Amino acid sequence: MPVDQINLTASARDVLVTQQSLAASAAQRSQNLSTGKKVSRVTDDAVAFAAARALTERASDLSAVKDSVGQGVSTINAALAGAEGVNSLLDQMKGIATAAIASGDSAERSALATQYNQLRGQVDSLAADSGYNGVNLLSASSSALNVAFGTQAGDSLTVNGQNVSSAGLGVTAVAADGSDFSAATLAQLDSAGATVNAVQSSLGSNLTALGIRGEAAASQAVIAQAGASRLTEADLNEEAALLVATQTRQQLARAGQGVSQRAQESLLTLF
Repeated sequence: MPVDQINLTASARDVLVTQQSLAASAAQRSQNLSTGKKVSRVTDDAVAFAAARALTERASDLSAVKDSVGQGVSTINAALAGAEGVNSLLDQMKGIATAAIASGDSAERSALATQYNQLRGQVDSLAADSGYNGVNLLSASSSALNVAFGTQAGDSLTVNGQNVSSAGLGVTAVAADGSDFSAATLAQLDSAGATVNAVQSSLGSNLTALGIRGEAAASQAVIAQAGASRLTEADLNEEAALLVATQTRQQLARAGQGVSQRAQESLLTLF
């Protein structure tokens, strides 16, 4: 028999295998406790690892949708605020026009015409300043807002812009002397107000739809992330208990090995 060869009894080999298994188990429990995960690499559990990764990617996609919806909501809110301001300006213009029509004083009509045309210019400025992040739904060069909710074709919401400048609303300037204030001026303003009200209604409906989709995306992202966590995260209380149990078994195994060795040594002294 070679001098470097060590023969182990069957019981000693069993004890050694048990200790190696317990050491590996203790190391795994310690890692789970330190990382907080029971599946941190594909070799731990290939199926759970792949499913968790897919759910995490899904949660990330949904979070991106939520962010995109949030930008869309801000764009529409900017347009709604602008439309509300335009409506207020139109109301003031209507009050001025009504006063001018009723006035027989040429100087007063001239002053009212100046105020009217200045407010008309403010309508244009307000419409031009109602954009958000490069998208303006109210200006003469209105662009469409498109919010995608997923990768499938058609799973999106498109909000078309509406020109609520004075030209877009059909509100013309009056003569400097106010001589052309008339019922037609009031009719223009009434028509313009109705158009702005319709724009506000449409924007409000789209805002509601975006809010619903944004909340749904946020909820689904939370659900997906929670599902991924359930597949990979460790129960720390359970892992701690299992580690203690494994360490206790290691101690018992070492004690048993010591007893076995002493018994063998005692037996050898008889020869």
